Amino acid sequence: MKSIVNVFLPLACLCLLASACKTDGFGANPYDPSTPVTVSEWPKVLSFSPEKGQAGDVVTIKGINFGTASKVTFGGMTAESFEIIDDGTISAVLGPYGKSGAVAVTNHKGERSLQGFTYIWPVKPSENPNLAIGAKATASEPFSGFSAANVNDGNDKSCWVASGNDPADSRWVMIELEKLSEINMVVTKWDPNAAATDYKLEVSEDGSTFTVIAEEVGWLSNGVDNGVKKIKFAPVNAKFVRLSSMYNSVTPYNMTLGEFEIYNAPEPVNVALQKVADADCEANPDSKFHLVDGKLANMWQCDKTHETHWATINLGEATEINNIIISMDGGAYAKDMKITVSEDGETFEEVYNVTDWSAASEPREPGETVWTKVVMNVTFAERNVSIIRLDFGSASGPWGIGIYEVEAYRQW
Repeated sequence: MKSIVNVFLPLACLCLLASACKTDGFGANPYDPSTPVTVSEWPKVLSFSPEKGQAGDVVTIKGINFGTASKVTFGGMTAESFEIIDDGTISAVLGPYGKSGAVAVTNHKGERSLQGFTYIWPVKPSENPNLAIGAKATASEPFSGFSAANVNDGNDKSCWVASGNDPADSRWVMIELEKLSEINMVVTKWDPNAAATDYKLEVSEDGSTFTVIAEEVGWLSNGVDNGVKKIKFAPVNAKFVRLSSMYNSVTPYNMTLGEFEIYNAPEPVNVALQKVADADCEANPDSKFHLVDGKLANMWQCDKTHETHWATINLGEATEINNIIISMDGGAYAKDMKITVSEDGETFEEVYNVTDWSAASEPREPGETVWTKVVMNVTFAERNVSIIRLDFGSASGPWGIGIYEVEAYRQW
């Protein structure tokens, strides 16, 4: 009798459990084969290829539930564009500013991501090649021993020297590039005491018909530029680039040109954008990021009016820059500012120091009628920089110091 009870007691328990499952108020028994299985509608990123890329590259993302995708990000930065190929595939284009980190897809249910993507920043502008190197150089009659070949040998200590300095004689120097190329800047490096004060810059595609794209009369090479003249212009196609009608109206010396450089210089990139910002004070919590978020509508503010405070921008890696632009609130800007930079994060070098500074205010953004800004535009010799530090003192008004944006560039 005991064995019969042992057999039927488990069976009874199973029946009770089954009955409870059917009346639990949360739906049908999940083990009922007639009940449809609920499938998640959340997106899921399973893989992406390639695993690293730079602006303009296309990344293929594999996963599920991509059919209603509304956003794709790389390291938190929105993709330039994306296309839904099918429910399990997205083709996304990397934007000009990015971060390493997770690849995330957002659909009507929410966002899901997968870590492991590496964003590659564009080639640094310092690596932009001088197109004149190795090209054919010709010139009007040189002074003995100082031929045209010296103007594009990469050595500004070797020179072309004009045979004379009579304005009636049209002195010229010309570079014939290897091929028809798009260019937008010419750099001439003169002996500061024997530079051309007057000249024309001309370009041609065929070597016969030339177009003047820049002209100078009375240019003085002084101690600031040390004989270096940068000529920027709208991009043009050229195979022949010529300096003509050259004349030195200031000194009696024959014109002496060390280098004639030609570039297709890239558009400057704000290397501080979306980087790591820090400060020793902030009027509003978590507002330090506004220093580098790329949005003039947002502001970091230190409400201390007459004390010395600091802010830093960590670029992540040593990057060549020569220009820092600080946009501050028109009624709450720093009158005293010292800017130092460091390559290694330990040794800092001063690149700017000003006291009792002021500037005319302008609309914060085009069309703005309420908020204004003042812009501190600082240029200096190129340096490899990983940390930018701002030390500021007195404020222009009683509201402390407000900074909309700190930008850093390698300007050409």
